[in-house]
Amino acid sequence: MAAVTAEAIFKEEHHEKPLVLDSEDAVDRLIDALVAGHPSHNMARLFSLDRTPVPAEFPDHEFLVGINPEEQVGIVAFADADGWFVPSGTAEKEYVTYTLATYPREFWKSPEIPVDLARQAVKEFVLSGGLRPTCIEWQEEPQ
Repeated sequence: MAAVTAEAIFKEEHHEKPLVLDSEDAVDRLIDALVAGHPSHNMARLFSLDRTPVPAEFPDHEFLVGINPEEQVGIVAFADADGWFVPSGTAEKEYVTYTLATYPREFWKSPEIPVDLARQAVKEFVLSGGLRPTCIEWQEEPQ
């Protein structure tokens, strides 16, 4: 059986050489790095290598995970041809900002989730071959 893998980008150097996620341990290292990291890179963008890109050089999906270590919460988002999705629920804040390799991304009225649930969602995304995780309920991202 082929290894299930994804690539992650969360620092500038990952644009040239993405971080390979090929196990639960690799996902744990990614989340731990986001927890311990700098606010200028507290979010990662993941692409599954097990999905067929359409066209061949462009992924047909994207998965984001951001961690706020001070509040022990995070955000996850999944995009594919059906749209952008975030966890279901009511947000406590009007918006939250996470930063991917110094580029801020605002999530409007999108609820944050506990770090452990974000970790579980990333593991499910990687180990399922790039499917939207089922460990959380999703809603279309509010605008």
